[in-house]
Amino acid sequence: MKSLLPRRLRSRLAIKQTLSFALLVMVLAGGAYALFAHRIYEQLDDELQDRTIAVRSMLQVRNGEVRWLNKEADREVRDQFERSIRYFDLLDDQTQVVDSSRGMTALQIPIGDSAQQSLTSESITYDTFRLPGDSRLRVINAPVTSQKRYVMRLATSMDQADRDCARLRSFLLFLLPCVFLVHGISSWAVAKDTLRPLEAITSAAARLNPLDQGTRLPVFGNDDEFDQLSITLNAAFARMHSSFQRMSDFLRNLSHEVRQPLTVMRAEAEQALRQSEPSHGYREMLSSQLQHVELLARTVSDLMEMAQSENDQIKLHCQPEDLAELVQAAVDGMRIKASENNMQISSAVQQNVVGQFDAGQIWRLLLNLLENAIKYNRPEGKIDVALTTHDGVAIVSVTDTGQGIPAEEQARIFERGFRTQSARKSAVPGTGLGLHFARAIVEAHGGAIELTSVPGQGTCFRVTLPLTSSVRPDGTELTSHDAPIN
Repeated sequence: MKSLLPRRLRSRLAIKQTLSFALLVMVLAGGAYALFAHRIYEQLDDELQDRTIAVRSMLQVRNGEVRWLNKEADREVRDQFERSIRYFDLLDDQTQVVDSSRGMTALQIPIGDSAQQSLTSESITYDTFRLPGDSRLRVINAPVTSQKRYVMRLATSMDQADRDCARLRSFLLFLLPCVFLVHGISSWAVAKDTLRPLEAITSAAARLNPLDQGTRLPVFGNDDEFDQLSITLNAAFARMHSSFQRMSDFLRNLSHEVRQPLTVMRAEAEQALRQSEPSHGYREMLSSQLQHVELLARTVSDLMEMAQSENDQIKLHCQPEDLAELVQAAVDGMRIKASENNMQISSAVQQNVVGQFDAGQIWRLLLNLLENAIKYNRPEGKIDVALTTHDGVAIVSVTDTGQGIPAEEQARIFERGFRTQSARKSAVPGTGLGLHFARAIVEAHGGAIELTSVPGQGTCFRVTLPLTSSVRPDGTELTSHDAPIN
């Protein structure tokens, strides 16, 4: 399964690049809109100035009377005058209307401070008025000098300019999302192409194992940062592999060296117990030493198994086995030990439960569970073992009436080397490796192991094992299965 890290990194890069690009484009688009809108309204004011010139060329004011010279002008000037005179009025130095067109009279446009400013400063000013219906009117105030000062006001509708600005806004609002979408897609593609080496490195890193010399991170030959990363990590993994290999070899040699003297010590202790009739205290001492030798032997066996398991995996050699026979044999084998501790073992085993199993590993699994049920049970307790099948799955349960496991420690019970607090305080010997290897064996067979425990009432371990066929779909025989020890 591919790692999600490159995808998330690719998404973040594409999103950040698109957002920064969007911010830049929005600033540029806002500036462009402001510039074009200013130019549109500036052209409107230029047009009003041209109209003012046309009207002023036809206007004469003498003794307070207005006279128009439009009949004496040529046709082109007269046409310009007729288009400009629709909204017109003339104010005297008291801002009283001297002359006005019908359109301006009908609109009743108020006289603002800009008109008074044009009278006093003899400069052109502008006003903008909003009319009913959301229309706007642009008014130019142009000073007229005759025998006394006047102000000529010409107005024109701003509807066309407003529509042009609205169309420009709509175009930008439509264009910007399209640009952002195209840029986002291209950013995603560029990020994907750029991070493709990282995705390959991440995928290869997920398959790396410090004990496997053959698998290493890919080097693409581009002499870039990704190649440097792969080379550096490959060197680190090579050193790690060498270290693990030395540790594994040492552990394997140590297990071999320790196993032989432990076997001799066990045999001698058993012989001393059988052949002599020492005092009661001496027999107790020999029995205690024998128990500790057996514990050391099991620990060495576990270490040997760990050292021989390449890549921290349990190697299975599966063949058709009757699980019922294995379970019943394990129960019968532990009856003597249970009776020595005044405990009873009962079993309910369904017959003919045949599947692909490694008999040795299943035997080890069952003995681990039964031994724990005996060691951590209460005096004169009971142990129930059951084997059933359901939907092609074998279900093995081992239930005891012991002290149980606290809820806060149940999640760690299968960890390597973990022992509960009560087990550490008790005189019961143990290494904390039994349940760890039990889970590894179950998972190697493609199954699962579950724990149900109530403190003060007991514990139940429930193992589910698939009853797989001995022949694969391609017709080849299924002889082994590898699964990692977690």
